[in-house]
Amino acid sequence: MDPRLPLDIPYVKLIFISLYITNGYIMARFEHLDLNLLRVFDIIYSERSLTRAARVLNISQPAVSNALHRLRESLGDPLFVRERRGMMPTSFADGIAPTVHKALAAIKNELTAHEGFSPATTERGFRLSMNDPAEALFLHRLIVNCLAQAPRVDLQCNFISRHDIANEMARGTLDIAIEVPIAPDERVRHADLLTESFACLVRPGHPLIQTGLSMEQYLALDHVHVSARRYGLGHIDRILSERGMVRPIKARMRSPAIAADIIHNSDLTMTMPERFARYYGLATLPLPFAVPSLDWRLYWPARHHADAGNRWLREQILDIVRRA
Repeated sequence: MDPRLPLDIPYVKLIFISLYITNGYIMARFEHLDLNLLRVFDIIYSERSLTRAARVLNISQPAVSNALHRLRESLGDPLFVRERRGMMPTSFADGIAPTVHKALAAIKNELTAHEGFSPATTERGFRLSMNDPAEALFLHRLIVNCLAQAPRVDLQCNFISRHDIANEMARGTLDIAIEVPIAPDERVRHADLLTESFACLVRPGHPLIQTGLSMEQYLALDHVHVSARRYGLGHIDRILSERGMVRPIKARMRSPAIAADIIHNSDLTMTMPERFARYYGLATLPLPFAVPSLDWRLYWPARHHADAGNRWLREQILDIVRRA
């Protein structure tokens, strides 16, 4: 293990603490454990073979066997049992493997951040959150672009509520987010991404394209509502409610792509930012009532503002949005 490993990093400390309280008796052995052995354990667990592990680690197989022997003595468990299928982990090894892997990845990421960032060689992982419309428009382009420059980068995108973005970034569990404006927070920085106007989206050839759209016609149409929320009024419905109006919603779903397919094959409509019409090949009708524009922002942790890897990922997103 690299002697420069930043074991004073709180996140890494917590991981190692959680690892060694898995079984109480291991705590007594912690001071005698060579942390270099954890890398060997992680590779054997992944490869299920001492021969392949030696190849990955670029050391001899006897050296791997010796490391495994020392690790067994330190932890008081066989860890792996040789079977026809290979070196199969014990239940104890299965229990600690995810924590060991997470700890090693966290250390590697911290070292990468401190030593600079090279997309061509990095194996760094990034955790992202995008609201559903942003994910539908930009995520696949981001993955393709990033993998073209950084073939071993690891991108994980999971939706985080905008109310939790600042806390997740402060905890180090979120690197980038695309969302509508959130409450100002000194732990988070942002850049404006885009401002979009809303329109009524219909299939090409819809009869209303020739005549335009009145308020009466809009309220008579059958609508698809795209939202991550299971219940409650959406942005458009709140505006209509303030006017004492209700539109008939025939389908509610989370996926803009599925909604667009429904619109293409029916006379239903959805009210979305105009960008979706261009992206999904739909026609637009100007809305017969005023709707404030939609603002999207790019968010990242303030403490990672100067981090080269985070900056590289932000630049990829900004470039995609500029060209979309």
